[in-house]
Amino acid sequence: MPDGLPADDPADFLVDEDTGEILDDAEDDEADLAGWVWEAMEPPVRRERLAELRTWVHWLVRTHPWTHSHVTPCWYRHPDVREHLTALFVSWVRTYTPGSKRDTAEVEWIDALYRTMPRLALKECGPQQHVEQRPRDFKDTDHAFLVHSKTSDEMTAEARHPAVAELIRQGVEQ
Repeated sequence: MPDGLPADDPADFLVDEDTGEILDDAEDDEADLAGWVWEAMEPPVRRERLAELRTWVHWLVRTHPWTHSHVTPCWYRHPDVREHLTALFVSWVRTYTPGSKRDTAEVEWIDALYRTMPRLALKECGPQQHVEQRPRDFKDTDHAFLVHSKTSDEMTAEARHPAVAELIRQGVEQ
């Protein structure tokens, strides 16, 4: 076996098809993070990921005590709050994974945290109380949608880039 290669089964490694380079686990982890779409997860995966997110949310509230007033104990029962926390979590992992490419990634993440927190506060829920949010009826008829898509100005107007003059100056094909 060549020096520098782990003794594991080579079939366990991801290999870049162009270069033949063995890709490290960080790239595999990043591809896995793209799968944080709750409805697309199988139930066992969903439960596992929710437990993982819960661990991180506990870390978040301990590390940033001011977030405690925004994150209610029943956060996981509110899909919109869960989605926001998932976005913060996945972004946090990407930011703090070695090899981050932006010099200000950590500051940008903290800014995102401050911007997101007000959206998590649920006035009706508290430390000892959970109030189920009921989705509003959303009536979208096929007929109205089709009429809009075929007759409205915004859907039937000719394509025109808002910076067409600049594109022409730069020689960019439209």
